[in-house]
Amino acid sequence: MKIKYTLIIPQLLLILLSGSLFAQLNVELIGSAQAASEPRYSDVWGYVDSTGREYALVGGYNNTLVYDLIDPSNPQLISSIAGPSSIWRDIKVHDTYAYVTTEGTGNRTGLQIIDLSNLPASASHVKSVTTNFTSAHNIYIDNGFAYVIGTGGSGGMHILDLSDPENPVQTGYYSASGYIHDVYVWNDTVVACAADSYDLVDVTNKSNPVLISESAELPGIYAHQGWMTEDKRYFIAGDEFNVRDITVWDLQDKTTWNLVLPSWQMPTNSTVHNIFIKDNYAHISYYGDGYVILNIADPLNPFVAGQYDTYPGGSSGYNGAWGCYPYLPSGNTLISDIQTGLYVLKFNANDVPPVITNLFDQEFVLNGDDVVISGNIFDDNNLTDYKLYFRTKIDSLTSGWQPVSGTNGTNENEYEFTIPGQSHQTVVEYYFAAIDNLDQISTLPEGGSGTNPIGSVPPPELFSYQVIISGPPVSNYYFPAGFDTTVVKGETVTFYADIVDTTGLPITKTWFRNGDGGTVRDSFKVNSIFGIAPRTDTIRVVGSNGFYTIERNWLMHVDSPTSVNNDLTVLSYSLEQNYPNPFNPATQIKFSLPEQDFVNLSIYNLLGQEVENIINEVRNAGNYSINFNAEELTSGIYIAVIKTNNFSKSIKMTLLK
Repeated sequence: MKIKYTLIIPQLLLILLSGSLFAQLNVELIGSAQAASEPRYSDVWGYVDSTGREYALVGGYNNTLVYDLIDPSNPQLISSIAGPSSIWRDIKVHDTYAYVTTEGTGNRTGLQIIDLSNLPASASHVKSVTTNFTSAHNIYIDNGFAYVIGTGGSGGMHILDLSDPENPVQTGYYSASGYIHDVYVWNDTVVACAADSYDLVDVTNKSNPVLISESAELPGIYAHQGWMTEDKRYFIAGDEFNVRDITVWDLQDKTTWNLVLPSWQMPTNSTVHNIFIKDNYAHISYYGDGYVILNIADPLNPFVAGQYDTYPGGSSGYNGAWGCYPYLPSGNTLISDIQTGLYVLKFNANDVPPVITNLFDQEFVLNGDDVVISGNIFDDNNLTDYKLYFRTKIDSLTSGWQPVSGTNGTNENEYEFTIPGQSHQTVVEYYFAAIDNLDQISTLPEGGSGTNPIGSVPPPELFSYQVIISGPPVSNYYFPAGFDTTVVKGETVTFYADIVDTTGLPITKTWFRNGDGGTVRDSFKVNSIFGIAPRTDTIRVVGSNGFYTIERNWLMHVDSPTSVNNDLTVLSYSLEQNYPNPFNPATQIKFSLPEQDFVNLSIYNLLGQEVENIINEVRNAGNYSINFNAEELTSGIYIAVIKTNNFSKSIKMTLLK
């Protein structure tokens, strides 16, 4: 028999590499530029003129900067279009116009329109429109309509018709989602990043947007920005608060937000900012980690395919890469860094070695059967070979490394490796290796090498599991031997439990008194001096070998020293033995009160769990007879406990069915 495990635990490629090595991965620096007039930078967008000439539009603190990229290694500043001073401005392009929003105040507030038609000679300010708003945080343009969000006031979404590019006309306003920070739009559908949640909005009727659905609110996040995958099934979102960083939502059914990847974060714990998707890659401005590219061929298992760190400082905080634009025809990507300005970069997917994801995360295997370990292996070239290596360790003996060839799994890019079953307490260590047609070798964990055979040099760290073939522990004896014991208040009792494991595993004994938090020790000494008397305490011990448990329960009756031989009368507190006893299914429980008092009468099982509360109220003085019906309970011993402000007692009852 083979056992297949599919607990999915993604492993980050190169997670063990240092920051300096990880900062430049499969990305080439083409060129960069800074403007003397700008103390800091924000967004970036691209523009291509009718001749195919490329430009970068960069948000500065005081201006929108237009760079000519005819020589991308040396970007040339053509125009600076003044606007309100602001630490951020957002830029999008429609036709031969750029549209700029900012939350700054002063000159040229509102929606700033820039004419790009005279490039490369110059760009010029057309006007700033303040008809519907004077400030906005973001803008998105799709199919001739601008969606302006985070505007002053309620911060909803303005929809503008750009048929006349210099004179936008508002066709609708949407406010049902409250403040909206950013949007993604396709096929008359808007994903609104609405702070607490992600909302889906139908904008088929531009004058009457309608809310379709909203995601669950994830504690601690800020729904900041995101992008749909090329097939428009998955929305890949960034929270900007460094709580989950990246989440993935399945929107195949637009009425339901299905969270399929609850969190993905960089190993440096940097904060994500803006995500843009092109083909099977997410291009991200990742603040302190700079430009980061994720392979999202499998959106549920993204991995780092490239990176270029634009920020000379550390990874924490809101510094570094702000904006990203990966859509230039040249294949170059534009990055705007808050401190260091514009970067022109080139990502080379062919330089990415195989990336391996472990789908097995069992610390223990509880039988001696063969174990099938699954792994995902992704490669942008051609995968030519892949293996798993394992060795066994038991007592002081360690075997040599043994290779296992993989077979295709049930899913694309999934491979299965079968490790033979092992004996009890054997530790199995293993790692993966893969090579592509460019002779690029990867191991997981990272750090292995070797080409003949591939991955024959193991990495410094390994995956492992231990084979445990065991059953429940067994008990040799308990003390006291009976299930209950009686002491006079002030006496002590020591409880013992001789519990062993027949397969040599260590035993842990945890003791509980009246359901407290538990104490790990070999025996349990109880002093009865504290608390009222008479009363009944429950003592429980749980013996565990780490995989299975057994337990034992005692009732410890604590009597008052003066309660012995007291004559009880009708005018005394009392709880009589139930009758009949044993019983099935009903019995009478009698008690007496000498004065008006609050009474709680409850039934407990031997685990100390309340199975029924019969009385929980104030009763007058007198004799009482209560019928208790145990029709819904199983056979066994039950404890009836009465508690008043001045009295407490318990009796043991036997239910036989």
